[in-house]
Amino acid sequence: MKRKVVAFLSLAMSMTLLFSACGKSGAGGAGKDLKASEVIVAVNPEKLPPTATNRKDTIVIGFTAPEGKFNPIYGGTIDDSYVTELVFEGLMSNDVQGNPTGLVAKKWEISEDNKTYTFIINKGIKFSNGEELKAKDIEFTYTALCDPKYDGPRADAVEKLAGYKEYNKGDAKTVTGIKVIDDYTISFTLTEVKAPALSGDFGYGIMCKSYYTFEKGNVAKLKELFLKPMGSGPYLFKTYKAGQEADFEKNPTYWKGEAKINKLILKVTNAQTAIQSLSAGEVDIDRIGTSPENIQMLKTSGFVNMQLYPANSYGYMGLNLKDEKLKDVKVRKALIYGLNRKGFIDAKYKGYAEVCNSPVSQVSWAYSDDVTKYAYDPAKANTLLEEAGWLKKDDGFRYKDGKKFEIHWMTYKGSKYVDMLIPIVKENWKAIGIDVIPELMEFNTLCTKVYDEQKFEMFNMSWSLSIDPDPSGIFSAKQAELGGFNAGNWINPESLKLMTAALKTTDTNERKKLYGEWLKLFTEDVPYILLDQSKEMWAVSSRVKGISLSPYIRFTYQIAEAELVVPKAK
Repeated sequence: MKRKVVAFLSLAMSMTLLFSACGKSGAGGAGKDLKASEVIVAVNPEKLPPTATNRKDTIVIGFTAPEGKFNPIYGGTIDDSYVTELVFEGLMSNDVQGNPTGLVAKKWEISEDNKTYTFIINKGIKFSNGEELKAKDIEFTYTALCDPKYDGPRADAVEKLAGYKEYNKGDAKTVTGIKVIDDYTISFTLTEVKAPALSGDFGYGIMCKSYYTFEKGNVAKLKELFLKPMGSGPYLFKTYKAGQEADFEKNPTYWKGEAKINKLILKVTNAQTAIQSLSAGEVDIDRIGTSPENIQMLKTSGFVNMQLYPANSYGYMGLNLKDEKLKDVKVRKALIYGLNRKGFIDAKYKGYAEVCNSPVSQVSWAYSDDVTKYAYDPAKANTLLEEAGWLKKDDGFRYKDGKKFEIHWMTYKGSKYVDMLIPIVKENWKAIGIDVIPELMEFNTLCTKVYDEQKFEMFNMSWSLSIDPDPSGIFSAKQAELGGFNAGNWINPESLKLMTAALKTTDTNERKKLYGEWLKLFTEDVPYILLDQSKEMWAVSSRVKGISLSPYIRFTYQIAEAELVVPKAK
């Protein structure tokens, strides 16, 4: 849901909603307190292998599956967001509680009618090409989001701007709701109140106008610079080797002062190699799936600290509601009743995950479990399929109008999570007469097919969520367009009504009530098969100081202050 992103996660992407693979994400839950954080301290911090100690000026951080869309208004995966957050900075960020804080913006004012946001920006912020960041660059960035040819997932940040429709659909040369007052002051005027605007819409990294410039309608020029990102953040992007790593050097002109670590490498790891790479000292920081086995292996290394906290995320299987068989809500309910989600989660995480019953994190003020739970019930699943006209034949599978009930499930390679999920889904759904055909592919290919092309029946991913629980960042009608996050095309009139009403009120209690109604509607309509809610775990080498992660704080927020040290024996 969008607060805003990663989900995760930013608008800087702290404030953005992001999608990711589940293979390396942490989990926490059953029998444990999902809301509790925990730090497991390394018992022998001085046991660092030479591979790590000899890498004196470089930090290596693991990531999984970047798409290579290294642009703050296009990147949709959590891994792409790590790159953009290192290179770009937005007007706003957030503190550990999720409250909005200024970044490029030094101060801000909100009009009495809650429709106009005026930002005064810090002087002396420079892009890495030497140009000073000014209001015109902010205007350029947000006007790009309004472009009629913009096909990324962030349009919801500008749809309520005065003049958006005239610019996006008409011949207007500018967006009237964006006003440059002077070099260091800019205002944004909305057509209606939008409760999460401050924390949700003003964290996207600011692009340098002279570097990224394009004429209206030619926004594709931004894509030509995906692999040449240039901003005002703490690190400079140097090179990217697809499937291997992205390399950075500290920005010597960073306005807050040079980063303490000279070089940074984002290295591609996976569930099979991540712990080994950490234990060998080849990687300093990585996100690891939370399980007793993984915790014990990391403890054995002696020098790895573990930070566990409630994840602002959830895992799910997305359904294409344009597909004829999946249009029927009885079929969708049968699928979720017919899947032993708890059995999968318990087997995979052994006490470190809970079944997700509500598409909002338990750390959110909007969380509610007053929804339909869908406990595993094959008998009910069979009844629903019969009612929907899908009848079993002698081969054990169901047919309707002469067509066998097959469901093609697109998923990604290199994930223990997926490897365990596949046989459970196939077995559970075969038992109710459905033939599941998994189609494994690279994560980037999956993202393209799901979001850019919407050519799928079912897929699985996880959402790294925004701080604000607004779900319109995923489930609005606009997001159902190609490139948007509502790839399954769940466009429910009551859902749209509730989301709109919640956006128009600044009363948190009223918003919570509206979101409670929305959560009930979502679970009754089953546009997703919700899977797990979890704790996230990050392994951090004892040679890294200054990184303290939590649901709303990512390593990119603290990287400029982090440093490498030589641990001493206790």
